[in-house]
Amino acid sequence: MKLSTKSRYALEGLVYIAVNSPNEAIRIRQIAQDTGITVAYLEQIFFLLKKAGLLLTVRGAKGGFLLAQSPKDITVGMVLRTIEHDLAPVKCVHDLQACTSKVRSGCVSRQIWMRLTDAIESTVDNITLEDLKTSYLNRKGAGA
Repeated sequence: MKLSTKSRYALEGLVYIAVNSPNEAIRIRQIAQDTGITVAYLEQIFFLLKKAGLLLTVRGAKGGFLLAQSPKDITVGMVLRTIEHDLAPVKCVHDLQACTSKVRSGCVSRQIWMRLTDAIESTVDNITLEDLKTSYLNRKGAGA
């Protein structure tokens, strides 16, 4: 399974907010400038994150974006599912009828894909934005 650049940038943008502006709105232009992600691309990503309830928008002179929940309550899995919709490497994991293989009834590899999906979901559902924020700050403090 290959995740899109949107997923990586969604996490990067959310971690940026958690680190740099956890309690007040921050403008998308500031995030774009500091991360090197274009404003237009961030707008597309943040629209999806807002729709999913992970970001809030604030209008006005002090407007911008802020996290809709505590970084402790937002998991990497929530973010990835918002962008990618499904974390399974193949469609048949969740719906055997989606399989187009001629050997569907005797497929031996589906069990592998199901185990792999479980491992991926377990991992990303147990890492929070708070974890990523802490890791970033620890590395930054260590000079990495």
